[in-house]
Amino acid sequence: NTNENTNENTNENTNENSPPGSGSCTNNGKLSCVSSGSSPAYTACANGALFSVNCGAGTVCYTLNDSIRLRAQSTADRLAAAAETARSWRARVTECADRAYDAERGRIDWEAVAAELRLPLIGCLHMFDASLSAVAVRQLPDLSDWSVDDERAMAEFVSDNFETLAGDVWRLAGVYMNASEADCLAAYRRLKPVKMTDGVYEAIQKFREDGMLWKDVHKMFPIFANAISLSASFNSITARLRSRPSGTTRAGTWTLVETELIRRIVKEYYKPYDPSPAIEAAGHEFPGKSRKEIANKIGNIVRLLDVYVKVRQRNTIDPRQEQADAIDEEVRRQHKLGMGIDWALVGRTVGLGAIDCMEVCRVDEGKVGWTYDPDTFSQERADRMEAFIAQNYPPPRQPNFHAVSNYMWTSVDDCIHMARLLQGKFEWTDEAKGRLFRMQERGMSFEDIAQRLSPRLQPRTVATYYRSLVSRNQHVPLTAEEKQRIRDIVNENAGKIPLVEIVKRAKQPFEDKSRRHSAHLAAGVYSQSHPLYKARVESVDQDQIVKDILSGATTAAKVARELDVPSNLLFRLVEKHQRAACAAVWTDNEIAQMVEFARTHKPPYRWKTFSALLGTKSPAQCRDKFDRIKSRVERPGRPEH
Repeated sequence: NTNENTNENTNENTNENSPPGSGSCTNNGKLSCVSSGSSPAYTACANGALFSVNCGAGTVCYTLNDSIRLRAQSTADRLAAAAETARSWRARVTECADRAYDAERGRIDWEAVAAELRLPLIGCLHMFDASLSAVAVRQLPDLSDWSVDDERAMAEFVSDNFETLAGDVWRLAGVYMNASEADCLAAYRRLKPVKMTDGVYEAIQKFREDGMLWKDVHKMFPIFANAISLSASFNSITARLRSRPSGTTRAGTWTLVETELIRRIVKEYYKPYDPSPAIEAAGHEFPGKSRKEIANKIGNIVRLLDVYVKVRQRNTIDPRQEQADAIDEEVRRQHKLGMGIDWALVGRTVGLGAIDCMEVCRVDEGKVGWTYDPDTFSQERADRMEAFIAQNYPPPRQPNFHAVSNYMWTSVDDCIHMARLLQGKFEWTDEAKGRLFRMQERGMSFEDIAQRLSPRLQPRTVATYYRSLVSRNQHVPLTAEEKQRIRDIVNENAGKIPLVEIVKRAKQPFEDKSRRHSAHLAAGVYSQSHPLYKARVESVDQDQIVKDILSGATTAAKVARELDVPSNLLFRLVEKHQRAACAAVWTDNEIAQMVEFARTHKPPYRWKTFSALLGTKSPAQCRDKFDRIKSRVERPGRPEH
């Protein structure tokens, strides 16, 4: 019945409104799409004549068995169609521009291109694709390279099409003149004196009122030589246009906009015990303020702001709740269809990037677990996760494990745990210690034990940890004289022989195995405080070393052997870097996440896991904070306070 009604309606509409197409047909009532899935047009056979019919706007014809179906075009199809249209226009404009190239003048006749395509001149310049063009860009670095005709053409083009010399002006000028953007800008500076026009002044005034710094304003108006000349020109006009009556504003008063500007200057330029860079930068921003006023203001801000802390944002975006709900809804829809999540499609649906959607999505339905089992471990799956993290969160940026979890469609905790194992990190819990001793008693090698515990745990690490557990019961305290003797050995040989040999010499006077072990530990402790080894660590690029260690490119022990320093100095350096990257102040959102983590997990809590999930606090900070907010965690029979 549906097909009959569709055919009857189509025939009726065709006879009344649609002109007959070319040709005849024999299968009356036959409907056919002109281009299934991409075109709104279809044909209908009625009374031996073929008629052409167009669907409404935003509708596409799809072939279904022997008939057709008309339905609204999907978002993905609309985006694809728009992209295809844009590519088509770029190719068309570029092809027309190549035909209009004037070899004698060395540039394209863009007025002819605009007239041929019946498009605005600026629109043609925007759509021109240099990668598709056969026209080579001219190199005109010197003013002598510019002909009189080129100078006149560029001056007329800029004055006729742009009120202010900001934005895309010089890129479009480069396309128009067939020269680089930098060459056009430099030539215009030399050809025409820089003036602060009314339009430029009003635009800059708006930018400044919005809190933009002069260096950022200069990027919008590169026609001026530098930010200082731009600010000087603007301030001179401001002084002429308006004068501030005496007594209306108290000396030393700062507006909200000025305060926000100087806060940004402090964060960028202030250095501990050396405020002069910040004062100099603020002096350029506020020429009407005295140096004393600026210094006092910076001093007040420094006391209120923690300018030394670098806060890492947990998510790269802050989407609206509607977008977050739309992301979750689309992910659930795809999951119910039994197919993998197409994050690119999710992003196009809500207007965000695929990675942004992964970071925002909180759907956990149907996610699988991932625990390490040496018999079933998939290296391909591990490589896939590592490649995703390396591509989207390169060091020193912390991975967002919500995004990793959604990409792998695995629980967040399991992703964090597996990522730590793949980095060679292993947490020696009581259960792991028990397994270690049981496997050692069965005569298994440290290599086999390491493989059974973690995919990338080094046998040397297992052996060292096992021996340290065994030797803890063998520690014997040393006398004051023995400690002084070891300290003298370290001081006499530091820098002369490798540190490993120094430790061996410190153990030589002791025959008892337990005392030799104690001497070994004492020599290591004394070497950590020796000024020579501290100076070696301070003389190298510490940021690069920390970055390499955290990224897994090397280990602290390996770097210690290369520098001939105690490895504990490097461990402390890494810990110091991690503490400095974590803000001391807890936000309400971070506390809420901690409370939720504690409610959904059982003690003892894995604060290393939560720290990696949060991304802005160290495990020690998490543990200490939880000790202070335990009363906020719901427990059976105990209300939340």
